[in-house]
Amino acid sequence: MRRILLFLIITTSVYSAHAQEEKTVDLDEVKVEAARIVNRPDGQLIIPSKAQMEGSTNGFSLLNKLGLPSIRVDAATHTITALGNQGTVQLRINGTIATREEILALDPKSLKNIEFIDNPGVRYGEDIAYVLNLRTQHADDGYILGTDMVNTLTTRRGANAVFAKVNHKNSEFGVSYDFGYHDFRGTRHNERSHYLLTDNTLKTIIRDDISDRERDFENTLEMKYTLADSASYIFQATLSGSSKLRPGDFKEQEMNDGMGRFSTFQQLNDKNLTPCLDLYFFRQTNRRQSITANFTGTHIATSQHNLRNEGGDYQYHVDGKTWSLMTEVIYECRFKPFTVSFGLNYIRKYTRNEYAGDVESRNSMHNSNLYLFTEIKGRWHKLSYVAGFGATKFDNSQGTHQYIRHFFRPKITLAYAFSNVWKLRYTAETSGKMSQIAMVSDTRIRKNSMEWAVGNPDIRPTRRTDTSLRLSFDKPRINSTTEFFFRHNAHPNMACYERTEDNQFLYYQTNQGSIDMFYLQSNTRRDLIPEKWIVSGYAGIYRYFNRGDAYRHYLTAYNMGGSMEAYLGRWTLTANIDNGWKFMEGETWNKQGAGLWFTATCHIGNCDLSIYWQNPLRAHPKINETGLISRYLQREVILRGSDYGNMLSINLSWKLSKGRKYREINKKPQYKDTQTGIMD
Repeated sequence: MRRILLFLIITTSVYSAHAQEEKTVDLDEVKVEAARIVNRPDGQLIIPSKAQMEGSTNGFSLLNKLGLPSIRVDAATHTITALGNQGTVQLRINGTIATREEILALDPKSLKNIEFIDNPGVRYGEDIAYVLNLRTQHADDGYILGTDMVNTLTTRRGANAVFAKVNHKNSEFGVSYDFGYHDFRGTRHNERSHYLLTDNTLKTIIRDDISDRERDFENTLEMKYTLADSASYIFQATLSGSSKLRPGDFKEQEMNDGMGRFSTFQQLNDKNLTPCLDLYFFRQTNRRQSITANFTGTHIATSQHNLRNEGGDYQYHVDGKTWSLMTEVIYECRFKPFTVSFGLNYIRKYTRNEYAGDVESRNSMHNSNLYLFTEIKGRWHKLSYVAGFGATKFDNSQGTHQYIRHFFRPKITLAYAFSNVWKLRYTAETSGKMSQIAMVSDTRIRKNSMEWAVGNPDIRPTRRTDTSLRLSFDKPRINSTTEFFFRHNAHPNMACYERTEDNQFLYYQTNQGSIDMFYLQSNTRRDLIPEKWIVSGYAGIYRYFNRGDAYRHYLTAYNMGGSMEAYLGRWTLTANIDNGWKFMEGETWNKQGAGLWFTATCHIGNCDLSIYWQNPLRAHPKINETGLISRYLQREVILRGSDYGNMLSINLSWKLSKGRKYREINKKPQYKDTQTGIMD
């Protein structure tokens, strides 16, 4: 551990000793001339190189080449996750929250830069760890047609999209369709559970998968109209509809409880339909002032059927409906030394889930969240600052259970430039966090012959405090940061496991003591040969503290990884590796499997052909490992998947455009609801 600590501390100074001096220019942010990374109080402004843009087929492909710290970009599955259980990654295009289809349809060559916000302000919402805002140029006239197809050769998985955009003067019409599928049959869970019975004897149950099938089909259709004059206004209307079908996932297990061996069976049928309407308006009233308004309505209809036979036949059906309305209004005024913004965000949601069969329950919940905020940001000499203050009101009603909670959300960021290459940044923030809707229901569901999941309508929102200190070093060919981060969750929702007199083990959540996390992390990126060969690496030490009413659990974890990109004419080669991140929350720890993947992309005319090779030379890689260390119940589960071993995927991207002339645009937030509130 001492060696790793020493490595983290000296990483920045070692690289800085070898970096060459460059001529610099002072702008609103401290910027190094010709540098592709500009440090800001809330993150970084990244300017992709020409080679990176030409070697990318879509937005995911480009983000994968940037080597972003603490983020895993899977260009084959089109997913982006934050490592370390820190929160979610919010994707935006020109300030508007973007869907996966929009990131796929993005033309990398139209990019101006990327805002990597690793310190999101109060305006971005709750539980957002990172924001990636891809800033593009808008086409005046012309059209673009294209397709992006990713299909795996070694198993049944694919994501295929087609899209079209037509521009005429200030108007743009766009339509996209995405079809995704996967049908995995090689996933295997190996579980060892130890139950402490009321007579103080220990009962061990082994559950091993014999056969397993996971399959789903997703369809998304989106139509968009944009009316934009980049100098004064933007109006955008988006109508989308998506459906997801799981026609019959099943799992057959061999169960050994010490008394004999049994065969058990689980089956899940699920389908949902989600239409969404989004209206967005931005108006630049004068050179300094602007106003943004966003209205989003979403409906989710879900039908789900579950069957389990461990401990006897047990099946239930869920008919779920949710309706939500999200509204946001932001006013911004830019003065010479600073910028001030004011805004409000209001969410109103109604959830109705009806359970029938062996689970008889009806959940009707009304939730609302009103958030008011103001923020000021600017610079004084070498000191940059962002100060924000917000107030949140949570309102939840479910039958006789009702609560109203208020939270204040102050946030401050101070960044000081000691020189043109060394910067220090301090951030402190307090916020409120709302519980997952599924866990606040009063529904009780049997998981197996010994365990039950129980909702708790008395769960309350909790308070979270984050503090970080970051030292960074930046030059045109090198960027390095070392950061200390601490998070304190006061009275969060923490796991409880109870044992009844007849040896039933109940899992539920209650507001308990605290969950704390801190980490020390270093990230370095170096252009060994500009525009030709780039390497990056990161390493971090994580420490978790879980203090419940009846338990104390601690965990130390290490996360490290790196990437390398080579640009060879028409070819782009990329390699990524990391050891998998590990975290602990409540009484459960989770360890992601180590990752290794290679990408080769060839640009031919209007086409880009990419080959992804994941988990090379590994037939049955470990995908995930979890553990439970409760007083009454301890468990270890290892998940392996032959579908993920030696996974070889091909990505074909084709775009045809005509008459595309670009100009800059600037758009703001867009929202979409995804929570169904169904317990499973």
